[in-house]
Amino acid sequence: MSLIESISRGFFSFRADVGGAPAPWDDFWYEPAGGKHSASGMRITPETVKRLAVVLACVSAKSRQLATLPFKVYTDMAGGGRRVVTDHPLYDILYSRPNNYQTAFEFKTMMQSHVELRGNAFAQKIPGPRGPVDQLLPMHPDRVTVEVLKDSGRLRYKYNDPLTGNTEVLMQDEVFHLRDFSDDGYVGQSRISMAVDSLGLALAQQDYQSRFLRNDAKSSMAIVGTNFKTKEDEELFRKNLGRAQTGVNRGRPLVLPAGLDIKELSVKPIDMQLLEAMKASDVRICSIFNVLPHLVGVDTGRAATYASVEQFNIMNAVQSVLPMAILWEQAIQRDLITSTRFYAKASMASMLRGDTASRFAAYNLALSTGWMSQDDVRELEDLNPIPNGVGKTYWRPMNWAPLSQLETPKSAGQQVAAPDDAQAVEEGAGSDGGGAAAARDGRLQLLASSAADRCVRREVSGVRKLIERSAGAYEITEFYAEQARFIGEVFHLAAAAALNTKIGCDARAQQLTMLLDGDEKAEAVEWIEHIAATEPVRLATMAVEGVK
Repeated sequence: MSLIESISRGFFSFRADVGGAPAPWDDFWYEPAGGKHSASGMRITPETVKRLAVVLACVSAKSRQLATLPFKVYTDMAGGGRRVVTDHPLYDILYSRPNNYQTAFEFKTMMQSHVELRGNAFAQKIPGPRGPVDQLLPMHPDRVTVEVLKDSGRLRYKYNDPLTGNTEVLMQDEVFHLRDFSDDGYVGQSRISMAVDSLGLALAQQDYQSRFLRNDAKSSMAIVGTNFKTKEDEELFRKNLGRAQTGVNRGRPLVLPAGLDIKELSVKPIDMQLLEAMKASDVRICSIFNVLPHLVGVDTGRAATYASVEQFNIMNAVQSVLPMAILWEQAIQRDLITSTRFYAKASMASMLRGDTASRFAAYNLALSTGWMSQDDVRELEDLNPIPNGVGKTYWRPMNWAPLSQLETPKSAGQQVAAPDDAQAVEEGAGSDGGGAAAARDGRLQLLASSAADRCVRREVSGVRKLIERSAGAYEITEFYAEQARFIGEVFHLAAAAALNTKIGCDARAQQLTMLLDGDEKAEAVEWIEHIAATEPVRLATMAVEGVK
């Protein structure tokens, strides 16, 4: 590589965004000043797109959701499990005070909004009393230039400090760096610059509507039949016509000279289906930012209902918030925590909490099976432990035993000793007792089979209708949520059984959604027919066992 070519390459520099220092060969120099030029003619920058309400809503929703997650420092214990390390130097920085002027919520909101709008977020690590990282001071991405050192492959950051006016040079070990999608692995790409045409179209639609309303929702017009002698007469007529339509004369009828006629030129917004186009743009922008439309008030025609809101919240937590949390956790591990003994985790328990009934049913199942204690449950509900350590006990049913402790069944040729009369009467082993028990079981089985057939008929009929109209995920989720409630009411299920039924219905909803999304209607019909053949027996057995 020649010396001139080396200089022109800018010493392997990368710019963080349109506001950074672009390379000499970058297309930035051939674009209009102030951002990228979209196909609609609108100039798109991280600042101009803030004029779009849906962009503000998406960035605010994602940033604030991430900021509400508490980040704590953990370490693994020798006997299994983990514990919070409150005395770690980074604990206070991540959990409460990252610097002298911001709270943790403000810091995380600001950094995540930089990632969403500019693809990168930077914070300078300042040493102090709390250790090598005593403060994290945010640096605006537009003022940061990222360079790759040729010899080592490590990063170097040049920051134009607005307070001092000087350019600071920071090495990789001195910067906390969050990056979005990246082609080169060094600098994240801005969603704004990648989706410039979609955002430009939305801005153009918004500006058109604003101009239309500023013009009193009237289309442009042409004056037909004019015959001005001079240019001055034409200009005077234009001024008089403008005064007749503005100020106190706004809305008054026009009086035109004989022979003149007014004709509208522009197409009305309703004819252009502008509102529908703007809705489509809003949905497209939500997909760009990976936000569920209903979370930011965008109407997709399938609004969330009480039956499906829990599934929506889980979908949002898994698809939108979890990737951001992992981005932060791994960047903290790379840039801030030096020891492999410790790691940072964001708690998402509050986001994945269900409604009160489902949550308490799950707690009841966890307590009765012994994998949670009362204090564990109270901690999740932000309650204090039961005094004197009573709530730390783990319980399980007395009739449970390991499989290895069960007696081996006796062989067919071995005589089994008959119980004494008292025991036989107590256990219902007598001739009359045995006959009564058998009759009771038969009646229970008959009633349970009838109720099970009723539930399955309802499910099969509803699913067939969903298949016929190629229903979407929202409608399918709502149907199976109602089906779970219907089964619980028919069989009067206990909390644990009702929870298991709801989990099973949720799994079926996901299976049917995948089949219909893949346009596999034939497979969906075969799937529901299989359920129609096998589900009545399973439901009836569950009901009889519950009564016994």
